[in-house]
Amino acid sequence: MRDSFIAVYEDGILKPLTPVDFKEHEKVNLKVVNEKSTVLETKGMVKGNPKFIKEVAESKEFDEWNL
Repeated sequence: MRDSFIAVYEDGILKPLTPVDFKEHEKVNLKVVNEKSTVLETKGMVKGNPKFIKEVAESKEFDEWNL
C-alpha cells in the first residue's frame, strides 16, 4: 500500500492531521519531506512572473508524491 499524509511532530510522536488506515502497531516505511515551500527552495533559479512561477511550482503535476 502507498499512502501519504501530513503529520505534525509533537512530544516525540508524528501525529497525522487526517485519519490513516493503519492497524495498531503496524510497521510502516516513512519518507519525510519538509513542508518548506518549493518556491522558497528554488528562489532565483527561474526568472519570470513570480505569480506564475509559484502556481507552476506548487501544482500537483510536479508533486513528487503525486497526491
